[in-house]
Amino acid sequence: MNDTARFINNNDGTAKDSETGLVWSLKDSWQIEQDWLDFDEAMAFVDKMNKEAYLGFWDWRIPEKDEAEKLYMPDSTVMARSKAEIHIDQVFEPGGGNGCWCLPFDQQAAFYFAYASGTSQTYDKDFSQGYVRLVRLYGD
Repeated sequence: MNDTARFINNNDGTAKDSETGLVWSLKDSWQIEQDWLDFDEAMAFVDKMNKEAYLGFWDWRIPEKDEAEKLYMPDSTVMARSKAEIHIDQVFEPGGGNGCWCLPFDQQAAFYFAYASGTSQTYDKDFSQGYVRLVRLYGD
């Protein structure tokens, strides 16, 4: 049995996924901005966080659909905003949104992954009650 935690708190506002090598922000867009985001606003949020060197990094991005899905952990519960239960590792801070915009997208729609149910679906990009969790590659 492997007792090594999959997500390692870097003690800088991020956690490294030892399975994928990705680094995730411990807070999502709701916790940072206190507002919902449609897809285009999520893209602008990522740009803003990069310009501000959020947590000392300039290479944040929106996760790919398969990357967002890998955060889902059915046996782990974190309390999201509005007392909703979401299923992500407990290394992530409570009080965030219930899901995440993710790539790919087209002119009309984008994927949205729900951490309460573990499902993804396509929403119109103007769906205004979304969130995004920043991700980056480990390294520079």
